[in-house]
Amino acid sequence: MRVWILALSVLLWTSCDSVRYGSVPCEGDDCEMTAEIESSDSKDKPSNGNSSSENPSKDEKGNQDQKDSLDNKGKPDVRDTIEVVDTTTVTDTKSLPACNSSNEGEALMVAGEQKLYYCISGSWETDVEELFTVECKDGVLKLGDSKVVGAESLDSTGVSDYRRADVNIKGIAEKGPFRYGTSVKIVELDSVMRLADSKRMHETCITSADGSFDFGSVDLVSPYARVEANGFFRNEFGGQSSLVKLNAVVDLSKRDSFNVNILTHMAAPRVMKLVEDSGNNQPIGSQSGRALSDVLSSFGISLGGSSTGGFNGFGWNRGTQTTSSDKAAEDISLFGSDDYSAALLAVSVMMQSYAPDGNFLSQADYIAEDIRGDGNWGDNASKAKLADKLLILDAEGGLAKIRKNMEGWKLGDVPNFEKHVRNFWTSTHGFESCNAMTNGMVKHVGNSQSEYFVSYYEQPEGPRIRFICDGSIKAWRVATDLEKDTVGFGAGDYDGQIKNGKINADKFYVYEQSKKSWRAATSDDIQEFVDVEDVLKKLAPGEKVIFILRHAERTDDTGKKGHLTDNGKKQSQSVGAKLKGESIYFVNSTYTRSYETCENVAAGAGVTSMNNDTLPELDGDWFVKDENKFETYKNNNGGGWVVASEYAYKGSYSDAYYPLKSRGEEFMTEIVKPRFAKVNRVGVWISHDMMVVPLTAFCTNGKANLRYFDTKQWINYLAGVAIILGTDGTLRYEPVKGLSSGTMTM
Repeated sequence: MRVWILALSVLLWTSCDSVRYGSVPCEGDDCEMTAEIESSDSKDKPSNGNSSSENPSKDEKGNQDQKDSLDNKGKPDVRDTIEVVDTTTVTDTKSLPACNSSNEGEALMVAGEQKLYYCISGSWETDVEELFTVECKDGVLKLGDSKVVGAESLDSTGVSDYRRADVNIKGIAEKGPFRYGTSVKIVELDSVMRLADSKRMHETCITSADGSFDFGSVDLVSPYARVEANGFFRNEFGGQSSLVKLNAVVDLSKRDSFNVNILTHMAAPRVMKLVEDSGNNQPIGSQSGRALSDVLSSFGISLGGSSTGGFNGFGWNRGTQTTSSDKAAEDISLFGSDDYSAALLAVSVMMQSYAPDGNFLSQADYIAEDIRGDGNWGDNASKAKLADKLLILDAEGGLAKIRKNMEGWKLGDVPNFEKHVRNFWTSTHGFESCNAMTNGMVKHVGNSQSEYFVSYYEQPEGPRIRFICDGSIKAWRVATDLEKDTVGFGAGDYDGQIKNGKINADKFYVYEQSKKSWRAATSDDIQEFVDVEDVLKKLAPGEKVIFILRHAERTDDTGKKGHLTDNGKKQSQSVGAKLKGESIYFVNSTYTRSYETCENVAAGAGVTSMNNDTLPELDGDWFVKDENKFETYKNNNGGGWVVASEYAYKGSYSDAYYPLKSRGEEFMTEIVKPRFAKVNRVGVWISHDMMVVPLTAFCTNGKANLRYFDTKQWINYLAGVAIILGTDGTLRYEPVKGLSSGTMTM
């Protein structure tokens, strides 16, 4: 009873205020539509089922402009969508504003209840659509007049003799589902005038959150109609959507319901082209299935139907293609029970990946126009760009987020759209099917039109992303660092073996014999080189340090009289600058380049008088027991770097070398410790790589990575080990670097 009193009060109120809510023939969208139709008729331009004159793919120039935009910017122009902030939703009824004359008739969705509330005569009411007309424009919904006057008949001049009376037309508009406030408009097509827009139209508003619409009972003069759904949609990606307009072309001669979605939008131009190619002698309904198949096959999706075409290894052979789907696009909904629903959601996600906030229709129209001509999307560059977007969407967990978001809507089971999305980007980029045969295979993108292209798997420059066939999900996914870096390693040669990654050469991996597998190295496995300056800063009062470093960059003369290069001198001086203010005890080997390194370190530190000692023990052969055998191994086994590193880390060549541990301890006891008496606070000793590598391995228990034989890592110039004498007389060690890196990769 209260609702009827409200209805009567609003009827009396609106009769006194017809300026605000009066019924005016030809207003808003209706006037715009009429003007558009009259303009179209005056130019005698038949409709081709595209969304509007704003479609950037209307003619060859527009098509090329759109292609250029994609090629030059990597994303489509924004022409078919409008950014609008949604101000028509509140969280709960407590958040509803005061209802007064300023917002009379307006609607707000209470998100907590998923129910519309209307402002009527000072209070917010629900379930009043049967008593009032509903108006919607640009996604905004509000109540109009009371339903007292019947609808006015529309002119049917110039249309065919076809008639269907009292047709109850229903359906669903989905991107995600279009939400309340969306206008759905049917424009009957004049079949006599080659399917151009007639002046007969029907319009309704969506007042639900699931995208359903209901025109009620309408009279149809034409069996064919162009449909527009214009409004906001529930965004599969989450976040705010933009105002969008999706189209459909439907044959209403044998149906009372249809859906509007991204597939109807993209199939519509192809439907009209097929009808046109038949001399306008084929009904729209007879071409809808084929148009749907053409759209789906362009995205690598084949469902039902029959075909005389074939797959040639690179895609469908379109020359003899006559595929016709068992369904039309307007039969499909997002939450259906068959694979067509999965295909719809997949294409919807693919298109929206161009612009998750909603600015994607320009690209969809460009693709639809390409398909319109011969039923095939033939732009491989554009396909590669889309595949790249989907690749990253998948890699960043976007598909899982979309599923979770849609499951939260509680509108039905979310179909398996992921398989179609993954099939598109993997097949576009040349990946095999992921199955039992390819399980564990790791690949790079070999499509030269992709942003992630590399010419071969271990290419050092370029994108580092790689992909693995995961048998647990039966799909390709982004490979982890461990998976892509250790592919092909096989079993390690020994427990604790370390190798650098195949893609990330700066990452290292350790073999665990007990597990027969590789794992990422940690700080327990590899000790990083510390800058000499940082070691100085950490010295406690009373502590002393001796830096035993490899000499700076040398010339090609490796003999005793060989000199530093000019760059080597600058390197030495830069290390010296880090020691300014220190009284330094210098020691060099018997080689000229060792002395020159000390000399330039002193210059950089501002030391005017260098007091130095010369120690033959620093020449490089301290750990060598048999020089002849060492030379033999060096000549036969890949050089001194291989031999020295295998000795230091694997204990190899025991007949040519002393045992590392005992010989290292001997060096500390007999050579280093006694000379700490000459050190005020800092000592700099310059030696050679053949001495510094095993010494550093000894001091760090093999944790400084100088495993040239496995990782190609060798001691860098002016790097080595810091030997720190504590106030209690004990020694501790740290691997140190004087330059930016402690190692060089050879």
